Amino acid sequence: MKEHIEKNLSVFDRTDFSAEQSRVLDELQEYIVNSLADKDHYVAIIQGAAGTGKSVVLTKLFKTIRDGKSDKQSPFFNLKTAFTVNHPELLKVYQDMGAKYSNIYKKDYQRPTSIINSLDKTGENLDVLFIDEGHLLLTKPEPYIKFTQDNQLTELIRQAKVVVVVFDFAQVIQSKMYWDQELLDEIVKDVPHKFFHLDFQYRMDAPVAVKEWIDAFAEGKLLPLPSEAEQQGYDLEIFARADDLFTKLKQVDREIGMARVVSTTGFDHDESGRHHVVMDGFDQPWDEYDPQELTWAKRPESINEVGSIYTVQGFDLNLVGLLLSPAFEYDADHDRIWVNPKKVIHREIYKKSPHLQGTKAIAQAKQDFMLNALNILAKRGRHGLYIAAADPALRKRLLELSK
Repeated sequence: MKEHIEKNLSVFDRTDFSAEQSRVLDELQEYIVNSLADKDHYVAIIQGAAGTGKSVVLTKLFKTIRDGKSDKQSPFFNLKTAFTVNHPELLKVYQDMGAKYSNIYKKDYQRPTSIINSLDKTGENLDVLFIDEGHLLLTKPEPYIKFTQDNQLTELIRQAKVVVVVFDFAQVIQSKMYWDQELLDEIVKDVPHKFFHLDFQYRMDAPVAVKEWIDAFAEGKLLPLPSEAEQQGYDLEIFARADDLFTKLKQVDREIGMARVVSTTGFDHDESGRHHVVMDGFDQPWDEYDPQELTWAKRPESINEVGSIYTVQGFDLNLVGLLLSPAFEYDADHDRIWVNPKKVIHREIYKKSPHLQGTKAIAQAKQDFMLNALNILAKRGRHGLYIAAADPALRKRLLELSK
């Protein structure tokens, strides 16, 4: 039990903060203290791209406030607090905090709908609520999970004196969780709020040239790969075949561990109904959400599975093998990646949303959701990224750019 908790928490439970992270922590703590002294509701919004340490900062802040709950000299004495994330694998990690620290309990971490419905039932309110992955909050009713209101953030702000929430619009991947800056501004316009920005990329141990290439790639832009010298040890490589990618990735996993294959939707079920990713000589099953004690990325057997945004979002890997599904095609006219919505298998991401109106906006969202998923997956690897494309034309162009 203790071993799996330490493995799950290794990325989030940190004490080695950068100067930027320490500054933001101090500013957030001061903001919370001042907000608690006022009669209004307040919102603190932490913004930053994938890998900038948003969850690390949020975790440390929650621990600090919980440590002050029993200290009569602390501004956080006797506060009612909770932590929520709309992601089952991340929720599992956070609940492990309750098993490690005496001032935190597993019940302090819940899904948003559970908190909303529970507080409405008891008529209670929270003093401070922490929300990780705020871009996964629902922006439309979802009766299946018993959320009947219009927006989860609106409800959570109503139920908490101070809300501290993390947002990254480049990680919006479904219409039922559709967020952009305009919608967020609309939700908080009548509530005192402040933005806190984290800018430096901590996850990828890569030089600027590599980070810029991956940033462009995640937007669908195709640029020549940085040379081996420019990569400065980061292992960025394009493969002609997925099975060759997998062979090399498994060697990396044997050497340093935490190397995994990932992909987005776009691979069909096979004739027998199996949900496998099949691409030239590669044939491995999709990860199916399996609520085990150890998170997917940490399980030894997951080397023989294909991860998705639902199991790796928010987590670090040492090396990522990214398989671009047939939905990602090459647009020769604009020399870029284009998403073919007809080849997107997981149709749930394209359901109607009250925040997406008009043919042009809907068409753009269909591109953005898949490119955002690409962005999430491409930035998981600390030390390397391998890429193979199912679309023949895209594969050919990527190989040309890697020469």
